Amino acid sequence: MDLLVLDKVTKTFEGIEANKEVSITVREHEIVGLIGPNGAGKTTLFSCISGSKPPTSGKVFFRGEDITGTRPDVVCKKGIARTFQIVKTFAGMTVLENVMIGALNNTGSPRVAREQALEVLNFTGLYPKRDLEAGQITLVDKKRVELARALATRPQLLMLDEVCAGLHPNERGEAVLLIEKIREQGYTVFIIEHVMDVLMPISDRIVVLNYGAKIAEGTPEEVAGNPLVRKAYLGERYGEKYSAIR
Repeated sequence: MDLLVLDKVTKTFEGIEANKEVSITVREHEIVGLIGPNGAGKTTLFSCISGSKPPTSGKVFFRGEDITGTRPDVVCKKGIARTFQIVKTFAGMTVLENVMIGALNNTGSPRVAREQALEVLNFTGLYPKRDLEAGQITLVDKKRVELARALATRPQLLMLDEVCAGLHPNERGEAVLLIEKIREQGYTVFIIEHVMDVLMPISDRIVVLNYGAKIAEGTPEEVAGNPLVRKAYLGERYGEKYSAIR
């Protein structure tokens, strides 16, 4: 089933097109990667979907409903959660309290929110750090807290914006395992990532943006072998590597 459908989404800032008629479909239970050079419009597209930067033109459909321009809190209640390129935790609150904020999206009961948050913390491996202040933990744990908070909203679509940026290789490996666990739980994942060794093995399909426009879409192997993608982003040597990665 088509979960998310973008129909010619365009976002303009003072005459500059950050996104140009981008059309993408994300189906249930997929992991879809979104790649492209810095400034290609990837995060802006996520913001058009989540409601923080409504499209200038085009439509966003979620489960068949037109949600174009809907407020972020309403989008979240409809079942879309996201993380951010720059980690945004509530530094003076505990890890548990941060995740409870996400859980309160789907329940008005603090007790139920706490129970749900503890379940998510156990799932993400953060349970032992539940009482630590979010401002005092490592970058990798902050990223995991933000991911846990998004999961606690009980989304149908989870949008991840560079969850592996700044992480060491072993930390990236742990992040990949967690994303695979999330998919096994039935979630749909739409992920922006620059670390190709992370994205290529886990993605069912990959969409490529360049200068705000979609230039390619397909399996990881198809995208890695695409001359336009190699020229705009991967390069020949890395394109050859990733076209044979699976």
